[in-house]
Formats: sequence, C-alpha cells, structure tokens
Amino acid sequence: MKIYIALAICSLSILTSQPRAENRVDLGSQALSNIRGSMGVNMVAGNNNQQGNLSAIAISGPAVIQFNQQNQSTTNLSGKQSVAILGQALSHNQGLVGINQGAGEANQQLNAFALSLDDSGMGVVTDINLSTSVAKTPSGKVPATTTTSIYLDDNALTGSKGVIQVNQVTGQGNQAVNMVSLPLAGAVTVSP
Repeated sequence: MKIYIALAICSLSILTSQPRAENRVDLGSQALSNIRGSMGVNMVAGNNNQQGNLSAIAISGPAVIQFNQQNQSTTNLSGKQSVAILGQALSHNQGLVGINQGAGEANQQLNAFALSLDDSGMGVVTDINLSTSVAKTPSGKVPATTTTSIYLDDNALTGSKGVIQVNQVTGQGNQAVNMVSLPLAGAVTVSP
C-alpha cells in the first residue's frame, strides 16, 4: 500500500510542475556573411507571430508596397523569450538586407524597401497600411515569470554596406517596422 501512495504522489507532482516555455532565436557567429544582392531573413519562435521582408523596384512608374497584417492572440505569454545576433553574423554584406527576429506571442515585424527610377512618384507603405495592421493580445498582465532579452553583438553587421534593416522583438503584441523609399528620378539614364 505504501508503494502505491508514493507512486501516486510522485505522478501528481510531475503533472503539477509544468516546464517554463522558452522561445529563443539565435543567429550564429558568422552566419549569413559576405552576401551580395538582396537578402531577407525571418526568424521566429513562439505563437501567432508575423514577419515580412518586402521590396519593390520600379524602372517606370511608382514602386508600390502594400501590406496588411492581422493577428489575434488567444494565449498568454510565459517563460523566457530571447533573440540574439551573435559574433560577426551578417558581416561584410552588400546590398539590401532585411532581418526579422522575434520571440514570443503575436508580434509583427516588417522591413519594406521601395526604389523608383523615374519621377512618377512613390507608392510606399502608408499610414493606412500601418493602421490596419493590428496585433491583438489577451487582456491582463504578463506573468511575473516571463523574461525577455534582446542581444546584438558589437561585431555583428561589421563592414556591411547598403540598406540594412533589422528588427528584434521579444514579448507579446509588439509591432516593429522599417520603411525606406528611395526615388532616383534622373539618376539613371538610358541611351538609345
């Protein structure tokens, strides 16, 4: 009889001590280095997160980027949430680089780049796009056991040139947006 009681208590304690959730995203020491051109990287851990790297290049006419992110979280965040870019990751890149790192619940991240080579105007991301993008989270406080951390090494991105867009978020219901619009009317000529 004593053996059965001991096993029942042991089984009950295993069921009641749930492990803390850990959402972690790390970009290693020399990862994604020495790249030329365009690169978009989305890294996420957790639930209901949205990320995008969008670019538009127009030789004739406006460069247009439109987006709409809708997200509704139904669970509360718990545990450790962390993102990190370590060592010399992303170093010596040239061109258009967009990086999104997120850990947690219902976070939204966007890197947008628009380039137009004529004078017809820019149709880049507008306030309307941003206002229709909503990250809804459950009401109430985040548990005290939840921790967040963001790390960007001093040597990361060393020697990179061009348009570099980086978003790092942890937690719940965050929105991070990098937008660049570049009109180059008259900068490029075409010979007959």
